[in-house]
This record gives sequence, C-alpha cells and structure tokens, in this order.
Amino acid sequence: MQQQATEIVEQFESVIRHQRSISDVLDRLLEVLDGRAIGLWRCESGNLVQLGFRADARMNEQVKQEFAALTQEVSLKNTGLGIVKAVLDQSPAIGTLQANESGLQGSSEWLQRFEAKQSYAIPVFEGDQVVGVLAVSTNQVHQAGDPEWELQTQIAREMGAKKLLGML
Repeated sequence: MQQQATEIVEQFESVIRHQRSISDVLDRLLEVLDGRAIGLWRCESGNLVQLGFRADARMNEQVKQEFAALTQEVSLKNTGLGIVKAVLDQSPAIGTLQANESGLQGSSEWLQRFEAKQSYAIPVFEGDQVVGVLAVSTNQVHQAGDPEWELQTQIAREMGAKKLLGML
C-alpha cells in the first residue's frame, strides 16, 4: 500500500510540475479506491477551491456536471459537506446516506445522487495547517484502518509533506 500511495503522489507531482491536468491521476485513484466520485480542493480565503473532480463513467452526466459546477468554490460556512467538516475539524469526515447520523446533510444528498453509500474527506496538512481536502465517494462502507481508507490517508499525508497543493 505504501508503494502504491507513493506512486500516486509521484504522479500528482509530475503532472503538477509539467502543468498538466490532474484528471488522469484522479481517475487512477478513483479506480484504485473503487469510488463513484473523487475530488481535490485547496483552501483559499475561507473557501475550498476545486482543483479537480472525476466521477465514474457510468454516473449520470447531469449529476456529475452539477456537482462539479456547485463545488468549484465552496464556502467554509457550508458545514453540511464533508469536505468543509474535514477542514474545520482538521480530521477526516465520513458522510453517510443517513444525514442524521453523520450530520452532513449536503453530503448525504450527493451520495444519493451519486448512487454511493459513503464518502471520506481527508484533510491535507502542511505542517499543522489544513491546506486542502481529498475526498472520495464509494459504494463501499469502510472504517479507519481499512486498506482503502489508509491509502487515501497516506496519499493526503504525502501530498501535504511535499506541499503539492501550493504548486497547483
């Protein structure tokens, strides 16, 4: 798993350095995590700015387009989304289909539209500061410690250590 995380982070680093789209790397990570959708956001002036979003090819095209458009820039006041909660709490946020359990009404609604079961928003830290979020929605239900969870967490950790989000 460590090798796979390092390879994916090196791919991120390569596309960033060569000023190419991160879509291919997000597609690979989406496949590895068996996800329905994946996104990467950077914190900027009280907002999350989308750096990339990809979704399963079989997902409804309108749903993909709406989510991509609505999450181009997300206020950190939008606390119903896991990506925002991950930044504010400085810890992973798990969205579920049951908003009353997760406290993430917005994430629950998008999970339904994505035809997914759970979402994981992992903060990207540079030192002790959250600089972004890597989030995936999946058909699986995972817990901290599961290989997919650990892979995503390791990728976010290495991206922060290499300060990759500041390069985008």
